[in-house]
Amino acid sequence: MKTAIQIALAIVIVVLVYFIYESVMEPVRFRQEVQYREARIIDRLKDIREVQRSHRSRYQHFTSDFDTLVHFFRTDSLPVIRAIGSVPDTLTESEAVRLGIVQRDTIWIAVKDSLLRQIRYPIDSLPYVPFGRGHRFVMESSFIERGLVKLPVFEATVQPHVYLSDLENWRVYYTRDEGLRVGSLVEAVLDGNWE
Repeated sequence: MKTAIQIALAIVIVVLVYFIYESVMEPVRFRQEVQYREARIIDRLKDIREVQRSHRSRYQHFTSDFDTLVHFFRTDSLPVIRAIGSVPDTLTESEAVRLGIVQRDTIWIAVKDSLLRQIRYPIDSLPYVPFGRGHRFVMESSFIERGLVKLPVFEATVQPHVYLSDLENWRVYYTRDEGLRVGSLVEAVLDGNWE
């Protein structure tokens, strides 16, 4: 009888140790998974920012349509000014160009060639949230007025429920409310809220 009680207590102890271990490890595993997912989403938001920057440099505004952004990446070009020679200290650049000391030439490079190394994912996946089961980023663009100047702005966002809802107890362990965002519609910044 004594041996049976000792075996039963040993089993209870092992089970309790297992439950204690799991209760400690569950939030740790959740944090690791969230960090992994958010790192992939941040990479995608950085890609969106780079393509938007190129779009703004070409058209002086941002776009709020992902199809336009993808089409721009695939088919459009960016001007690059090639400079030959250097401007002497005694002249301005326009005087040096007029005298033939310096030559400036504009060449056009395809957007996909100029951004090829900076984009981390295939351009077709740009609108889609990693781990979002087909959900797209929410992207808006506008203009804000600072002083007497109108500045283009854009914002791309994703809420946590889009990329975490398949995880068990995500509402219990996840503490950030705002999700992930790059850009802003109220300030002329292109930073992400993770930076």
